Amino acid sequence: MDQRKLVILGGLMLLLTALLLRWFTDYRPSSDSPSMSASLLPDAIVTGLQQQNYDSSGLPSYSLSADQATHFSEKGITQLKSPNLLLFEDGTPTWHAVALNGLTANNGDIIELRGSVTIQQDADAYAVPVVLKTNSLRLSPKKEYAETHEPVTIHQGTGITRATGMQVNIRDGEIILLSKVKSRYETTP
Repeated sequence: MDQRKLVILGGLMLLLTALLLRWFTDYRPSSDSPSMSASLLPDAIVTGLQQQNYDSSGLPSYSLSADQATHFSEKGITQLKSPNLLLFEDGTPTWHAVALNGLTANNGDIIELRGSVTIQQDADAYAVPVVLKTNSLRLSPKKEYAETHEPVTIHQGTGITRATGMQVNIRDGEIILLSKVKSRYETTP
C-alpha cells in the first residue's frame, strides 16, 4: 500500500477514535429527562385513604375515601383510585359521588372525578333523589359547586334527562344544563 493511503487511513482511524472517545466521555443521562425528574416521582402513596373535612363550626363538610392516593408535592396534586366522596350540609349527608379515578388540587379545594362518575342526592335527605351520571366532574366542596362539559344523564323518579354540560349548585340543589337537553318523563299508573 502506498504511503499516502496509509497516512489518510491512519488519520481517519485517529479521527474516528477521537470522536468515539468524546461521545463516551460526554454522554451522561440527563437529569432533566422525564424518567429521572423528581417532579414526576410521588412523595407519598397511601392505600385505604379515609379523610374527613370539617367546616368552621366543627361539623363534617365532606369526607373522601379512595383505594389509593398518590401525592406529588412538586405539582401540588394527589391522584386517586376509586374515589368516594360524601358531601354534608349542617352535618347531614346530602350528596354522594363515586368514580373510577380522581385528582385533587389546591389542598382539596378542587376535586376532579373521571371515569363512570355517579353523583346522587342522599335518599334520606331527599324524597326523590337525583342521580347524575357523566364521564368527568369537577367539584369544589368548599364552594359547594360542581360542573362538567361532558354528556350527562340525570335520573329522578321516572324521569330521564340527557344534556351536554352541567353546572350544579350543591347547597341549593340547582342544576343548570348547558346544551343539547332532552328529557323524558313517564308517569306510573
